[in-house]
This record gives sequence, C-alpha cells and structure tokens, in this order.
Amino acid sequence: MRIGDLAQTAGITPRTIRHYHRLGVLEEPRRLSNGYRVYELPDLIRLLRIRWLATAGVPLGSIATIMDSARAECDTDDLGDDLRALIDGIDAELDRLGGQRRRLQEMLDAHRDGRPVSPLPAELAVAFSELISAEDDPRTRREFERERDAWELLAVSGTGPSALFDAATRVLSDPGSRATIVSMYRRFAALVGVDPAPVEQEIDSLAEGFVSVIVREYGGTGLMGDGAESAAPMTRPMMTVAELVPDPAQREVVMRVLARLGSSLDEATA
Repeated sequence: MRIGDLAQTAGITPRTIRHYHRLGVLEEPRRLSNGYRVYELPDLIRLLRIRWLATAGVPLGSIATIMDSARAECDTDDLGDDLRALIDGIDAELDRLGGQRRRLQEMLDAHRDGRPVSPLPAELAVAFSELISAEDDPRTRREFERERDAWELLAVSGTGPSALFDAATRVLSDPGSRATIVSMYRRFAALVGVDPAPVEQEIDSLAEGFVSVIVREYGGTGLMGDGAESAAPMTRPMMTVAELVPDPAQREVVMRVLARLGSSLDEATA
C-alpha cells in the first residue's frame, strides 16, 4: 500500500508517518523503481503499535526502545524501568497540575467572594484592600499600594516565612497598630519631592518609629535575622533600595531603618 493508504488505515496523516521515519521510530519501507514507498502489513502493525503507545503517553523518543524491549526474548528489567519512569513522570505532572488547579480555584473563590485575587494570604490581602480603600490621601494610598506590591513580591518569590505574613495580618487587623501605621505612612508620603536636608529631624523620627514597629510586631518572624536559616532569604534583596524607593528623602528613611536593624545591605547599592 502507498503512504496515503497507510495513513488512512491508521487514522493519521502522511506527514505524521514521514515524521516517524525521520525520528527512526518507523523504518523506511522498500521503494519502487519510481521512488514511491510501498508499505506492507508489518509496517501497518508497527505503526498502530506506535500510535497505541503514543496515546498512552509514551514520548516518541522512547517508543522505539520500549517496542524493542517488549519484543526481546532476553530477560531484562529495562522495559519495566522505562514504563515505571514514564508513570512517575505522569504522577509528577499530575501533582503539578493539581497544584495549579488548587491555586486557580482559590483565585476563583476569592473573586466570587469579592475578595482580592492576590498571592498574599487571604486575610492579609483583604487587610491591604481595606487599608487602601479607606485612605483619602492619594499620596498615602500610593504608598500603601507600593507596600502591598512589595509584600506580593515577597509572597511570589517564596522567601518570606509564614510567620512574617501572619504578623503583618495582625498589625493591619488591629485598630491601634493600624492607626499607627496609617499615621506613619502619611508622614512618609509627605516626604516625596522634599529636599532631605531641611527635614532631617522628621526623617530620623520616622526611621525610629518604623524600627520600633518592626521590632515590636515582627520580632521572631525571620525579618531581622532571628536565626541564620530563617533570615537567609531576607538578607538577599531582589532589588536595590534605590529601585524600591526612588525618592531621596524616603530612601534616607529606609536606609536608616535598615542600618538600625543591623541589615547587611550595602548602602552603595542605593
């Protein structure tokens, strides 16, 4: 039979058969004097076996080995090992897809419930959303949005310990702590575009205030190096301070906070 007849019988296209030839999975048949391929029953049987294995999830690169092992008369564990490896690969893919499905379902549930679709823990995402929507000052609102984005970056990177997010949720959920944060961020937002020199005292006061909040609320979370293992990811910034805080006066506040917390961040990166 010709290649078109073989393709129709096997339920595939001639192009697929030629692809199998190029891969070496299906041997080239004999040719007539005019150059046309002539396929016989063994070719059809092998082609159907190839399709059977492919639909079972066997990669084309492994099909020839598996077919040869299955037909070999010698006692070997190669075929079993190959099939076990393929099953393990499928199991790993199912785990990955299961994780994706869970994350997508969480996003859908959040959307249906009117909650933010965010990589942050649900309660923290809601707390940030409420904090931002309740703020009337546009400059402060932008600071809250930037703070939320930084926390999302931390969540996506996987470098933030869960205790850190739990502490942030407690801070933003407690009325007293939240009022303190709002007051400090309003002062912080007011520094935008201001020459640092005339507001030296305000910069120092704000830095001291932020340090006080961090020590009080985030001690033991890994933020300040509470143990080498937990602190390691936190001491390798993904961006420089200058990239995170472009305003000079605000950046000076942040640098003083880092210095007082004993951060190992090199000020030269700013």
